[in-house]
Amino acid sequence: MLSLIAIVAAMAIPKISFMRYRQDANGRLVQSKLIIAQQRALRKNTNVLFVIDYGASRMRIYSDTNSNGAADAAEPNESWALAEGARFAIPSVTVDGATAYYATGPGISTTSAGPTISFYPNGSASGDAFVYVGVSSGRSDALRAVEFTGATGRTRLWRYLNGAWLRDSL
Repeated sequence: MLSLIAIVAAMAIPKISFMRYRQDANGRLVQSKLIIAQQRALRKNTNVLFVIDYGASRMRIYSDTNSNGAADAAEPNESWALAEGARFAIPSVTVDGATAYYATGPGISTTSAGPTISFYPNGSASGDAFVYVGVSSGRSDALRAVEFTGATGRTRLWRYLNGAWLRDSL
C-alpha cells in the first residue's frame, strides 16, 4: 500500500528541469552583461567592446580607450564566465536564419579577440545581434539565444524547444 502511494505521488509531482533554469540563468547573465557594456559606454563616454571568448566560455567587456575597435591587452577590461557547465554554442538553426555561429547578426564584428559588439558613448551599438548559449552535451533543449537590438539596447531571451525557437515570455 505504501509503495502504491509513493508511485501515485511521484506521478503527481511535476518534473522540474533544473537544466532549464540553469540555462535561463546563463541567458540572463549574457543579457545583463550586454546592458552593463552599454551603460559603461554612456557613463565613461568612451567606446566599449563586448567580446565573446567562446573557447573559455567567457564574456569580456573592454573600454576601448584608444577607439581602434580592438580589444587591446593594455585597455581596462572585465571578464565573466558562464555558470553551471554552460558554453557558447553554435546552434544547428539560428533565430535570425543566419549562418550558424556563436553570435550572428549585423552588429557582430569578428576581431582577433572573438565575436564583438561595439557600444558607443551616445548609447548606440554596432547593430542587432544574437548570442547563443548551450551545454557541453549538446542537448538542443538547452540552447538559449540572447537577442540584442542595437538601436534601443533591448534584450530578449529565446529558448530552443521541440525544433523551434520560442521567445521567452518574461
